[in-house]
Amino acid sequence: MMITYADNLKMLTDRYNYTIRQLKHSYLQEKHQMGMFEGMGSSNLAERYSNRYNQLTASYRQEAQQMLNLQQRANPAWAKWRKLWVWCFVAGVLLAVTCCQCALPASETQAPVTNNTESVTYWNAENIPIPFLKDSTQYVSNPDHVLSPLAVQRMNGTLLELDKKLGVQSVVIVVNHIENDDPFRMAQDVGNRYGVGINNRGLMVVVGYEDRSINISPGRSLEADLTDVECHRLEQRFVVPAMKAQQPDTAMIYLTEGIYALLLKKPMPTLTVTEQEDISAEDLPVLLTMAFLTAWGLFFVRLNRKYVWLAALNNIGLIANPFHNGSGFYMGGFGGGHGGSDGFSGGGFSGGSFGGGSFGGGGATSRW
Repeated sequence: MMITYADNLKMLTDRYNYTIRQLKHSYLQEKHQMGMFEGMGSSNLAERYSNRYNQLTASYRQEAQQMLNLQQRANPAWAKWRKLWVWCFVAGVLLAVTCCQCALPASETQAPVTNNTESVTYWNAENIPIPFLKDSTQYVSNPDHVLSPLAVQRMNGTLLELDKKLGVQSVVIVVNHIENDDPFRMAQDVGNRYGVGINNRGLMVVVGYEDRSINISPGRSLEADLTDVECHRLEQRFVVPAMKAQQPDTAMIYLTEGIYALLLKKPMPTLTVTEQEDISAEDLPVLLTMAFLTAWGLFFVRLNRKYVWLAALNNIGLIANPFHNGSGFYMGGFGGGHGGSDGFSGGGFSGGSFGGGSFGGGGATSRW
């Protein structure tokens, strides 16, 4: 069996990931021996290991580039088609987006006028409250009160069962506005900042209610059980129709229960909303464009097996830096993940601690 460029790149990535895991193990041992769980000493230790991680990633990029150069010199036809298909992909996307914009009515392309003079909060990983850190039974962050207290309570109960039965640690964020209108970026940032998920089995759900957007992002080890296609189906099946009917409580309750049923291989709940929007003639060009872009993207994912574009982007195959979370030190490794006296606490409740999970870009984003 002939070994391909993709096989060689995977072996290179696996080798560096093994080294990173060994480095993380050494870090945890040294930190435990020092007896420092907070403070300057712990921060300096994490910074030192983070620098070693950065050196590894730089070396990985250099070896990967050398491997690509050798492949291109050995197979110029492969290199030519690789570059040509990239330009075809970009041209197809730009053409589809242009056609979609031309088909939209003028009223849909103009920004809505609002008379609301109240200050609007645009939430991000830095300012979003995480109730789980104060109460290990609270998985839902609802600072703008988009959801009713009863809906939050029901969702927390479902997510608590998911945590207990499958070890899937979740954070569900429902706000009006997300910074840069990017729920995917916020899901990734929050998940990696706090290390959501034990053994990388974390789950992030981020909703911008007034932005009309949702992202579901599974942790790295959960991606096999909750694929990108399944995330998209959950959004389209439960969230989009209920949100269009202005029923956020229904949307999020059914979504959490749908995720629970899917992961436990139980029958899915049946959503019923009082009103749903029909597909109009004005919506058809947009839907056709989305169908084309989906098919175009799937086609290039298939081609990626041969030309391996994605692996060259931002060390996508490497384990994320486990020694840095934005505040200068590593948070995972010692957390219990199901609440307890360790970790964060306050307000008379038992604070939870996340399990040091990471997110690698899986999941799906939908809009309504």
